[in-house]
Amino acid sequence: MSGKKMMGVLHRIFKISFLLMLIGMVQFIMPISQSFASKASTFKAEPASRIISLTGFTRPRISMTLVSEESAMCKKVFADVGDTIAENGHFAELDPTFIKLEIAQLKADIDRLRSDVTYYKKEADRYGKLVNKNTAAQSELDLHIRNLDSARSRLRSNQLKLKINEEHLRRYTVNAPSGWKVIKRYIEPGEWVNHGEKVAELGNFKSLLVPYALTIQQFKEVYLSKDKLTLHLPDIDKTIPVKLERVSPDFDPETRKISVDFEISTGDIPYRGGLRTVLELNMPDPGGAVIVPASAVVKAYDDNFIVRPDGVRVKVLVLGKNKNGMLRVSSRAVKAGEEFLLKP
Repeated sequence: MSGKKMMGVLHRIFKISFLLMLIGMVQFIMPISQSFASKASTFKAEPASRIISLTGFTRPRISMTLVSEESAMCKKVFADVGDTIAENGHFAELDPTFIKLEIAQLKADIDRLRSDVTYYKKEADRYGKLVNKNTAAQSELDLHIRNLDSARSRLRSNQLKLKINEEHLRRYTVNAPSGWKVIKRYIEPGEWVNHGEKVAELGNFKSLLVPYALTIQQFKEVYLSKDKLTLHLPDIDKTIPVKLERVSPDFDPETRKISVDFEISTGDIPYRGGLRTVLELNMPDPGGAVIVPASAVVKAYDDNFIVRPDGVRVKVLVLGKNKNGMLRVSSRAVKAGEEFLLKP
């Protein structure tokens, strides 16, 4: 074999050997780099939250105490406890016998006074003509004018009394807002009712209110989600949308809480008071717990650790899992936003 051929063969053998060596080095380096990359993968601890449940009870949108404006015997009651006030608004009727007699007397007096006014006016006009002709004394004319003015005054007074008594007669029918419901009833037919005495308690159940007392942090969470608030009614197993209706500008100095009212105006539920409602709020964990992936927690003996990127282990207390399978852990040395190894 010539020298040139020998050199070519050696050159090819060298190339093949060099390639085989490179392949071996790549296969050796790749697992190391993959292991390093997995150890270098980190995550940021997120603040943990917890669901708190607050309980409230429904009540009518508006309630009122119905009182009698007149004193008389109760003649009829048109609605009992739980009934809805009819469209005409009648709740009870008091005996109007005496007020009707007074009205009849006033009407008779008014008719008589109208006749007197007509007579005295004619007499005044007649004596006025006679005085102008100097055939009657001025004193006679003055007397008839005085009688005419007196009759007119008594007529106006009786007409005013008639309007007052007709208004009293109207109030002998005790009226209430139509569509409201009777919560309590205090009178019965045949019972004497005094002026200003309570006759019923009424409520507007067309919509409901649910009062709650919230801390500043709870109210902040409610206000941020006010467009998608819901309440759960566990007794009938329904969840319905509500809206934040009223917020007190003050707070209770004893509980240090704010009074708020939620309004229920939609939903297929019985519109009545006393329905138990549950308000669920997603609040930050007061103990400063954080959320970490399950793969980041290392167990050694009876302790659990998470590892910082520099390899330092931090002992944590595992509080449990959330809905996403993440672990909720707590430690004084761990703060939300800090980085830890994903797979130590």
